[in-house]
Amino acid sequence: MGPAEDSIKILRTRLLQLTRDKGWRTVLITSARPKEGKTVVAINLAFAMAREYQQTIVLVDGDLRNPTIGRYLGIEGQKGLADHFVDNIPLNQIILWPGIEKLTLISGGKPMAHSAEVIGSPQMQALVEEMKARYRDRYVFFDSPPLLTMADTLAFLPLVDCVLLVVESERTQMRDILQARNLIPDDKLLGVVLNKSTMPSSPYPSETR
Repeated sequence: MGPAEDSIKILRTRLLQLTRDKGWRTVLITSARPKEGKTVVAINLAFAMAREYQQTIVLVDGDLRNPTIGRYLGIEGQKGLADHFVDNIPLNQIILWPGIEKLTLISGGKPMAHSAEVIGSPQMQALVEEMKARYRDRYVFFDSPPLLTMADTLAFLPLVDCVLLVVESERTQMRDILQARNLIPDDKLLGVVLNKSTMPSSPYPSETR
């Protein structure tokens, strides 16, 4: 078992500890700036929870302008959220199974130029509420765009229970971390994940920061 796998398992355990008592099931995973590893963290965390804890997970690519989960998993070209909103494709027709028990996936679909308007729409709110109601016994992870480069994630924040902020070790500037942190409501910040560090990553409760 390598350090990266150890870190993901620590992150998984801390997430379960911090969310179970509060009944939180919808988790937004974002970063301050692009290319800090948030999508890889989201994928690895979803895989770890589904495999090790047999906890049912729905992983959603919420980056409608630049969807990447499909590319990482080798399933590009599948219909996803954008197709659901633009072409009225039913939710049950965009849910994919990536070959891992207890894990399902909704890709971003075709890229959208005006994604912030969709994220902040009543239709998106209705979709998240439907997923909460439909999947009461599972976690829903949303991989979303970086906080400081697009308005999408700000529109997403009111729709989810909590937020994980991913920052890259020795790369993300402290001013960016603080700026991104200040955009997340205190009662929704689950923790900050230090990515690509030699130290194990884990989220810490916002009240201790």
